[in-house]
Amino acid sequence: MIARLAVLIPHEARMQFRYGIYAAYAFVVAFYVIVLYWGGALLPDWVPAMIIFTDPAAVGFFFLGALMMLEKAETVRAALAITPIGVMDYFWAKSLTLTAMALISVTILTPLIHAGANGPMLAAIVVLTSLHYLGIGVPAALYFRTVTSYLIGAAGWLMPIIAPAFFAVLDPMPAWAIIVPAASQLRLILVATGAATATPAETALMFADAALAAAGTIWLAKWRLEKEFGRQ
Repeated sequence: MIARLAVLIPHEARMQFRYGIYAAYAFVVAFYVIVLYWGGALLPDWVPAMIIFTDPAAVGFFFLGALMMLEKAETVRAALAITPIGVMDYFWAKSLTLTAMALISVTILTPLIHAGANGPMLAAIVVLTSLHYLGIGVPAALYFRTVTSYLIGAAGWLMPIIAPAFFAVLDPMPAWAIIVPAASQLRLILVATGAATATPAETALMFADAALAAAGTIWLAKWRLEKEFGRQ
């Protein structure tokens, strides 16, 4: 797989550039930078964390969907179905490039967080969050048949999953909310950005929940892609 990814990832990066994904992402990050630079000191502590959370969660989810819709329009997936590329090669080529963009975004935004940030912890939860929502994004993109239906329906697909993140902003966060991936993900980002606290045990449990959520949705993406391509 590593050898195949070494070939696929540069190809995926070129395709994302051609489709304008990087330009759109640069616009989004520039907007975040303006908000944090000019208003950061006036914003509630949870706002920078929410911005960072929505980057791999919502932005990554929709960019993946846009990529897959564009591929469908150009019959790229139909061509891939007759190649020896495995479904996980396809998934990881997209996930690694989009997750790398999320990490670059966080690297740019972190110095603008006035409360300071725990960089390694922030990077770890951003990776897990990105993989979780990219895993969800695959079946969502495959479910819709047109770009219009995707743009209308994907938000309704995502909102029930991401909405429970609200519980992470509560102080204290309800103990049961640790089992809710979105709440654990945002809470860990809040802790990493200095906007909340958590005990070592709570941190470990939330990381475990985020990791299990990512693993589960990666499996879901694999299963759905196998159905799409008709093979493993």
